[in-house]
Order: sequence, then C-alpha cells, then structure tokens
Amino acid sequence: MTSDQKLQRLEEIVAGYKNVAVAFSGGKDSFLVLKTALDVLGKDNVTAFFVDTVFTAEADRQRLEYFQSRLDFRLRKVELSFDGQDIILKNPMDRCYHCKHKIFSTLLSEARKLGIQVLLDGTTHSDLDLYRPGLRALRQLDIASPLEQAEIDESDIQCYLRQLEPAIDPYYLTSSSCLATRFPYGTPLTGEALRKVDAIESFIVSRGIFPVRARYIDGSLRIEIPPAQFPSLFDIRDRLIDLCKQHHIPFISLDLEGIRSGIWDPQNSPQIVS
Repeated sequence: MTSDQKLQRLEEIVAGYKNVAVAFSGGKDSFLVLKTALDVLGKDNVTAFFVDTVFTAEADRQRLEYFQSRLDFRLRKVELSFDGQDIILKNPMDRCYHCKHKIFSTLLSEARKLGIQVLLDGTTHSDLDLYRPGLRALRQLDIASPLEQAEIDESDIQCYLRQLEPAIDPYYLTSSSCLATRFPYGTPLTGEALRKVDAIESFIVSRGIFPVRARYIDGSLRIEIPPAQFPSLFDIRDRLIDLCKQHHIPFISLDLEGIRSGIWDPQNSPQIVS
C-alpha cells in the first residue's frame, strides 16, 4: 500500500468505532492516532488519557502541553504508582510486559467508568520487528492498535506529520520513550536514578540538542545524540559537567556511535505475540 492508502485505511479502522479512549503518551505515534480519532469521530467521542508515572520524563509532559496547543481534545491525566511492583522496579528483561499490563489495565478500568469500551494505542507496524515484550500485554487486554493494523510505519508517520499546517516543531517529530529504557536490564529502577537521568536529558534538550538518551551505567552516564550534534554538546561541556557533579554523577561519556534504539534488547529478536 502507498502512504496515502495506509492513511485512508487508518481512518476506516477508526471510523469503525463509535466512542474511543486513546492512550496518549505525548509522542508522535499516539498523536497521529489521537488526531485521526478526532478527525473521524469528533471531539465528543474521543477521550485521551495521559499516564504519569515515575518513568515519565519532563519532556513527555512538555510534549503533552505542546500537542494540547495543536489540538482541541478532552484529556484525563492518570497518576500511577509502581510502589510494591517489584517485578517492574527490578527491571527484568520483560519489564515492559509487566509495566504495559499495569498501565493499560488501569486505563481500561478508567475508560469503562466513562462507558468507553475501546482503548487505542500508538503501536506501529515497525514495532513488530523489534523487541517489544509489551505487545503481549496489549494483546491480552485487547487493546486496539490502528497504526499497526493499517501497516503504518515510522516513515509514514513522519511523512504525515510533516504535512500538517502549521508545521510541527522538529523536536516533536523525534521518538520518545520512557525513562526505564535508559537502564540496562537487571539494574533496579529507583526514583533518585530516574530523576538524575531526566535532569540531564532535560538540560541537553533545552540547549537545542536532540534526540538524546542518557544511559545510566553503574551510577554514571553515557550520552547518545546524533553525531552531527557532537560539536553542540562540546559547546556546553563545562555546564554539563557541573550539572552532573551537582547530581553526584561521577563519570559522563559520549557514545561515538550516536543515538540508538533498544541497545539493551536482544539482537535480532523480534517480539513474538501469542
């Protein structure tokens, strides 16, 4: 299918529902789902849910505010604690499964309180080729993934969103992911460590350098940014070092390979959903 045909298919899929909730992370993928639902079903038949957890970066909240300025939609914020969820906070290889199950079970419950039976998420066709344990939770909970159903991948999404008027700021077209992805599997996820990572990434982004990932390794950080932006990072080197010292980060390095997705994940292991 062409990109236009995929978009038409997306609209047809969403049109098959009367009233939906959308799990809106503030990322570009779920933004496209939300926008399509609003265009096809109308504001009165769409409710967006934004989940705020210890894994939510400040950048995600800023993305939410930005897209709120672009769209008129009903939003419900859900604050979710993982206290007592050792299986998540211990950060095993299948952490994303347990985390997604917790989050989407909560959202389904909240949606049904409003009389909404269908919950949409932003899983794309590209995600099927990656290590995504969370997909199993989505299948178990019967979450609808219209982008995946329409075979829309990351390149399609970039193409669609670049055509919007007024134009979307380039920063908001970059991929986002939860803060837990900054930690190697098996590294416990503590509030203190998550806040350190968030503070460093927020500082770098505020200087116009993005996308960025601050990987937490044995208490130190390895920064991933596009190689073309290395000179910009060197320009703020002293201030970045000072900030790391303030947060008691003993060592900070730059990954010469640049930014990469899923670096902790098993290689060549696409998620199998049963």
